Amino acid sequence: MILAGNSDIISKCEFFSAGAAANSQWLSFANGLVLVLQRDCLALYKDARAVNDELGNGLMELADLAGAACLALGEQGFVSEYKAGFVGLRDDKVILITPNDIQLFAGKADALRNCNELARLKLA
Repeated sequence: MILAGNSDIISKCEFFSAGAAANSQWLSFANGLVLVLQRDCLALYKDARAVNDELGNGLMELADLAGAACLALGEQGFVSEYKAGFVGLRDDKVILITPNDIQLFAGKADALRNCNELARLKLA
């Protein structure tokens, strides 16, 4: 039996180079959540409207990044590839999206072994 459907968690990936959201990349999830990547932080919002809420009502989780955990920005943003719950970043860092967490690792080997985590956002 062949199952129809899509295993992708991310429905849209947008990079903003100017304006209020300058130098940020938004990963919109199929369930409506939005993960915002900036050089020095990861932020999870309940939906795209919540990102611009000045009171921060829709902010679910925030992780500050410092030192080696900071993300490298390219002309097209931070993301080089994404599929299902895997997000490859320009500087070889990896984001894994699981049912309970969003985790940032220094590379694929660390993500595969679930070790040397750089940051974590809770989903549940």
